[in-house]
Amino acid sequence: MFVESVAAGVVANVVYECTKKGLSLSKDYLVKELAKAVKDDQQKLEYIAEELVKLDKSEDLEDLSEKGIIKRMEKCPELVEALNSIKQENVQHITNQYHYGNGDNVGGDKYC
Repeated sequence: MFVESVAAGVVANVVYECTKKGLSLSKDYLVKELAKAVKDDQQKLEYIAEELVKLDKSEDLEDLSEKGIIKRMEKCPELVEALNSIKQENVQHITNQYHYGNGDNVGGDKYC
């Protein structure tokens, strides 16, 4: 089963950023961070967070890229189903940018 939702990329980014900061994945942390990016049912976000914590225990997501995290998520059919049920309109796009030097660092529409 494949992840078809844009939410998977957002979820993978949340997991990646958490592990990059050296934090261990916890349900509470994931729900809080997912709620910032995904406007969906709280119970669904809690379920996704629980599945991610289980997945981290079995697959050790710490050393993976976002793409690798998505591949691991695809091994869990229930998680894939939950992610695919999130409508694209409910997902805020996250832009991580690092800027060194002069000039603008624009992610999205500059003059909104």
